[in-house]
Amino acid sequence: MIEEAVIIVGVYAVLSAISGLVMADKITYVFEGMEDIPSSIKSITAISSVVAPLIGAFILWVVVTGILHLVSLALGGEGKFYPQMMTVVGFSMIPLIFGGIIGIALISMVEPITITISATTPWAAKDALNNPYLTASSVFGTLMQFWAAAIIFFGVKSAHRLSPGKSAVVAGIPFVIAIVLLVWSSGIV
Repeated sequence: MIEEAVIIVGVYAVLSAISGLVMADKITYVFEGMEDIPSSIKSITAISSVVAPLIGAFILWVVVTGILHLVSLALGGEGKFYPQMMTVVGFSMIPLIFGGIIGIALISMVEPITITISATTPWAAKDALNNPYLTASSVFGTLMQFWAAAIIFFGVKSAHRLSPGKSAVVAGIPFVIAIVLLVWSSGIV
């Protein structure tokens, strides 16, 4: 089962990289009044938008698994980090694959955007999130987190032999983080 989890995380990583590539193609950053920034920043940004998601998906998998495993143990769980929890969290990324596919489709519909970042407006990139397609992509991704939380709930309940309440606490951690990130990135808070 761990082999399948690795494949799931790999597919998610590739979709994340494609999403980053499409996003890099749609958004152009202009650094105004920042002459110290090297001219190669565009190349570095493009490469980072592909490489970071590829590597980041696997790092995220291990880190999230570790956190959920430790919380499960603190709540009296009996499961193992490897292969049980790694498999559970890996399989919980299946909904994120669907979110990635829909996200790529939505991001592809975005008209090219130029964002000017200056010393007075260093957070101007946040304005790009006002685009309805990008907002829809974020909301859909967050909804997929709910499905992922359900997978984690049942996986933790089985792997760690926790009660439904304790399993819900563990499964709720990534979901709450996703909601907080959605609210924070939308500028509501």
